[in-house]
Amino acid sequence: MLRSTLLALAVACAISVPGSAQQANPQPTSPPAAGATPADQAPAAQQPAKPATPPASNVPMDAPVITLTGACPAKNGVKPKGCVSSLTRAQFEELTNALQPPEKGPVPPDVRRRFATQYAKLLTLSDAARELGLENDPKVQQIFTFARQQILAEALNQHYVEQYSHPTDQQIQDYYDQNKKKYLEVTLQRIIIPMQQVTADNPKPDQDAQKALADKLRTRWVAGEDPTKLEQEAMDSANVKTTPPDVNVGARRPGSLPEAHEAVFDLKAGDISPVYSDPAALYIYKVVSARQVPLSEVKTQITQTVQRQQFTDKMAEVEGAVKPELNDAYFGPETATAPPKTIIRPGMQRPGAPGAPPMPMPPAQQSAPPAGQQSTPPPANPGAASH
Repeated sequence: MLRSTLLALAVACAISVPGSAQQANPQPTSPPAAGATPADQAPAAQQPAKPATPPASNVPMDAPVITLTGACPAKNGVKPKGCVSSLTRAQFEELTNALQPPEKGPVPPDVRRRFATQYAKLLTLSDAARELGLENDPKVQQIFTFARQQILAEALNQHYVEQYSHPTDQQIQDYYDQNKKKYLEVTLQRIIIPMQQVTADNPKPDQDAQKALADKLRTRWVAGEDPTKLEQEAMDSANVKTTPPDVNVGARRPGSLPEAHEAVFDLKAGDISPVYSDPAALYIYKVVSARQVPLSEVKTQITQTVQRQQFTDKMAEVEGAVKPELNDAYFGPETATAPPKTIIRPGMQRPGAPGAPPMPMPPAQQSAPPAGQQSTPPPANPGAASH
């Protein structure tokens, strides 16, 4: 976001300074002499304790916190001597609060100091640029215009983030009522029948025989046989010597199984699914129990979902109101390649849906498929404050 981005820029500049003060060629230390005991060795020099930082609240709001000696406009090319310019605590915090709101947490004293140092340099350099008339340079004016548009776009983004950050209880209830199936939770058991692997001794596995075996295992499960024993038979049929997977899958919700298996959530407690297949294995599920997750358990998740949806819908409305048309004779035809990473596009980072629990693969595959921040303070923006 705009504030975080500006803050990060200033802090990055500030942090780069202390590193240059480190010793370039530290001298290696000699190892202790052979046979020396700890008592024979000189005690290591202790680092002096850092002085306690007094709270910033002790400083009056009208007291100067940054003082610039010699920061005066030149007259006839000569700066008057003894000129002093300063920034009060109130002015400094007005800037930092615009870059990072107080509700994001206090700025650590060391970071606040580094930012102040960099901001003082920024003011000094920007004054020097004005003395040279660089602010009236046409190229600089173009950059000002672009930066202004980008900052306004980010401000709009932030405005809508804040506007939709607190959905009403009725909006949350409506979403829950309209999406109840998303909050159905079923406890599952599963039998996995691995496909026979191609080997020198078995160059053409009989997949039809494997499917017939899966149908027989399903029939026996429906008849009440122990699924753990049926799973062991499935492993033996594929000549898999590893430990069979646990038949108890546990509680799952829609979206946590492979898409082709989602019909499991339409079954009732006690039902056994048809056989599902993929190139690696065949699968049979049993719904042990099912429940509708109450709103109280998913209210936080739904709140975040409604926030994202309202924000996304509003931004789509704003962006969709204007349709840009590019001159292909100048830009060339549109291609399907990904946009360059250097393209600057204001916008928030929209979190994705949480990953689904991992879906174990049959032992024959020896692998499992993939399962589905502290703020820092402000970076100065040229012209963000005057002194």
